[in-house]
Amino acid sequence: MIKTGLSENFRIWYNVYRRIRFFKKMYPLSTIAKDMFLFPIDYAYEHRSINNVRNVTIAITHKCNIRCAMCYFHDELKNTYELPVDLYKRTIDTVKSSNPCIILSGGEPFTHPNLLEMVIYAKNMHLPVQIFTNGTMVQPAIADSLVEHGLDYIDFTLLGNEKSHSLVARSPKAYQRFIENLEYYASHRGNTKIILNFTVTPENIKDINHSIELVKLYKLDGLRIQHYNFLLPEEFKAQECVMSELFGTESSTHEIESMEDVSGITGQLVDFQDRLNKEFHDVPVQWAPTLTASEMEDWYSIRSFRTRRKCFYPWRGLLVDANGKIYPCSKIYLELGDMGGQDIFEAWNSQTMKKFRSQLKKGLFPACSRCCKL
Repeated sequence: MIKTGLSENFRIWYNVYRRIRFFKKMYPLSTIAKDMFLFPIDYAYEHRSINNVRNVTIAITHKCNIRCAMCYFHDELKNTYELPVDLYKRTIDTVKSSNPCIILSGGEPFTHPNLLEMVIYAKNMHLPVQIFTNGTMVQPAIADSLVEHGLDYIDFTLLGNEKSHSLVARSPKAYQRFIENLEYYASHRGNTKIILNFTVTPENIKDINHSIELVKLYKLDGLRIQHYNFLLPEEFKAQECVMSELFGTESSTHEIESMEDVSGITGQLVDFQDRLNKEFHDVPVQWAPTLTASEMEDWYSIRSFRTRRKCFYPWRGLLVDANGKIYPCSKIYLELGDMGGQDIFEAWNSQTMKKFRSQLKKGLFPACSRCCKL
């Protein structure tokens, strides 16, 4: 385990604060102030049951209309699961007392026929709601309805420029549909905040400046840079061994496997970061995660990413999948329970989850390497 000093711990917590305050409507200061007292207690006492969930990610569908080159979800898309509305509502009813933010993901959320109903249900409970989308299916009618019912955030995922976006998306008209829908939503956004989410890949890194062009052109509310996520073959194997040893079960790891030389990405990202600081300091930017230059160099290498960072997500966040299963996070699919017949907090405070948290405090799992939540 790599030990951390006082200055390093301060930097870790400062980056956590900056990350959550980027989405101010999702994480108000009142919530942060409350967790300044509650979180240290929940983190310190390993056998304590936790009843304050802040981030509920619901993968409402495994369906998607495109097949992005960097997407780890390809194998899951053949399952075509869609979360039933009754299980979704049961999830919201159970967690609403914590006033968490609700993040709707997929697959592609806009393939779900009940997406609008789901947003309305959560908003009627006065919960902040965010949607991550590839942007190709956000038609004007649904956009207007989402704005009318108070959707808080919508994140449009950009994969390059006019040429590379569609190539990475593996869909010839993906950019055209994306830009048409983004333009419409930007001009009819109401109180919805629009975030442009640029997902870094080896194929599109040369076109990252296009993200700034779109943010400025459509006066978007922020830019989120998602680092390229991948695991090495040996990290997959190590994760399998750890899960088998600790929990006596198989646990799938949702990430792409790569041995590609991506070292050239570091210099281009550092240059882009410098340009942001010098020329576009008025644009709110979130890096997922925020990395120093040396960390970035380590991230974009073919060696395991070693870091002093800790993951706090399992103490405040959880994932409900489209099949109704409950997991610790979107990367490690260790089954905790099933919304079809189990209370979500019962699963979240199960012995399996408590053991998962306890082990995570000792050090990151192999599958935690290059995770955006670090």
